[in-house]
Amino acid sequence: MRFSTSFRRRLQLLNLPGALLLLLLQRTPVLRLLVATEPAVVAAPAGAVLKSSVAGLVGLGALHSRAGATELVTNEPSPLRATVGVAVSTAAFSLSGTQTQPSIWNVTGSLPPGLSINGRATLGTFAASVLELTGTPTAAGTFQLGISGSDRGYTSPSLPYTITVVAAGTPATFPVFSTQPVSVTVAAGASVTLTAAVAGSPAPTYQWRRFGSNLGGQTSATLILTNVQPADAGAYTLVATNSAGTATSNAAILTVTSAPAGAAPVVTLQPVSITAALGAPVVLTVAATGAPTIQWRKNGVNLPGATAATLAFSALTAADTASYDAVLTNAAGTEFSGTAVVIATTPLTARLRNLSVRTTLAAEQILFVGLNLAGGSKDVLLRAAGPGLGALGVGGTMADPRLAVFTTDAPPVQIAQNNDWSGNAAVRAANAALGAFPFPSDASLDAALLTPIAGGRTVQVSGPTAGGVIVEAYDNGSGNAVRFTSLSARNLVGTGADLLFVGFTIDGPGTKNLLFRAAGPSLGALGVPNTLVDPKLELFTTSTPAAKIAENDTYAAALAPLFRTLGAFDFVPGAKDAALVLSLPAGSYTVQVSGANNGTGDAIVEVYELP
Repeated sequence: MRFSTSFRRRLQLLNLPGALLLLLLQRTPVLRLLVATEPAVVAAPAGAVLKSSVAGLVGLGALHSRAGATELVTNEPSPLRATVGVAVSTAAFSLSGTQTQPSIWNVTGSLPPGLSINGRATLGTFAASVLELTGTPTAAGTFQLGISGSDRGYTSPSLPYTITVVAAGTPATFPVFSTQPVSVTVAAGASVTLTAAVAGSPAPTYQWRRFGSNLGGQTSATLILTNVQPADAGAYTLVATNSAGTATSNAAILTVTSAPAGAAPVVTLQPVSITAALGAPVVLTVAATGAPTIQWRKNGVNLPGATAATLAFSALTAADTASYDAVLTNAAGTEFSGTAVVIATTPLTARLRNLSVRTTLAAEQILFVGLNLAGGSKDVLLRAAGPGLGALGVGGTMADPRLAVFTTDAPPVQIAQNNDWSGNAAVRAANAALGAFPFPSDASLDAALLTPIAGGRTVQVSGPTAGGVIVEAYDNGSGNAVRFTSLSARNLVGTGADLLFVGFTIDGPGTKNLLFRAAGPSLGALGVPNTLVDPKLELFTTSTPAAKIAENDTYAAALAPLFRTLGAFDFVPGAKDAALVLSLPAGSYTVQVSGANNGTGDAIVEVYELP
């Protein structure tokens, strides 16, 4: 379009951007552009007249509503939050404030993997009145989409709207069987339990099959068949499915025979581990051939009156957190059921406050103490006392202990160390605040430091001469948002006074669910030489006289899945390592690790927080 010289001079007198005037002349004004340039318009002599004219045009409908009066309408707010492996409920996008519905959309940006728009996994132009975002995210991250719409008769699209999609979680992984169902032969009329364990993200769904046909209602990782008959014999498989795919277990062959007369009991239904909230009703069940008598045990100790096939808890208490099994006896013999672990989940109100390890070290022998804090960083007071311990009347203590703090990296990196505490003011204040016994003087050769810890750390203590030493770690903060979640100590276990002793304190209201482990053979499987062949774990109160709470000599195989959930290293199947599950109230306790039959060797003792 050409303008005369005089007309162009009039345009300059208006003092308005040429683009704006062209839009006005073409009767396609963009409302948002007008808003953005309004100060310049008002400043011009014709500003008031122009504002009035625009308002009139809007009222008359002369403005194209899609060019700025539009708003994006969605049934989900931005950011749209999703989870990897979880299907997204349909998110729909449309425009409001338009004279006609959009028929063309343009979408740019980044589409989360696994999601699609109107059934298409690529961006670009879409011919539709409404956009729909659907699918299941397969990768975590933050993704942004630019969305604009128009109709076929009007080529100028709406201004682009930005939609943010936040996908949280971990990428989906294919189901993998870590435990396969096992073939079994039972007598007719018995009960059978087939079970499997599957890893995968998100958690898979399950379906049991017999000879390839689905079994109705059997959709858990455990299949229980009661009163089996010859017709129930066959090949059973478990199918596990998640968003990454489907996996099928090995076939477990069920063989059903006639029950022999006069045989010892054979367990046909094992009790199953349970984690449930305080107050929940829980039932453990056992079944066996041979009509045996039954005696339930808690942490290896007979439960008075618990002689039925079921062990029922009408309302779980913290004291019920333990390991349970059943002893089945008839005239032909005795059989032990598998162990079931019952955990009554408790609020995280009680916390592990401190750890102490007392032992005897040879010259330059290293004592290893592990600490893990969850929830962030917290100051921890670390002490290695030799002379200070001697001042309390303990004989044969180490003259000059030293300590160092390392990361758990491979190789570890030293991040703090101390040889002589030298009257450090921060250490002295922490000693007093935490109730730690005082060192005899500022010049004593005890070692101590105050350092922040987040996550896992290893403390190493040694000295140039032999002697007894006590190593302590104190939580120097308040609250349990950041707290100790595991403590450990590794050293040579001797006999008499040279056993491995670990003390710890629980404070706060309620009780604390804990797992205790003493590993020798399984520690050796990790490459540690000269380990204790058969460790025995005993737990005592620190009252006078000390009272034994519980003990264990050989761990129950049913604890293995619990070990994995806590990130603890696996025990070798059948090894004579020891483990206990207990719930304890506030107080001070001592764990003692010794060798069965006075055996000696390296061992590690561990304390883990449970739900």
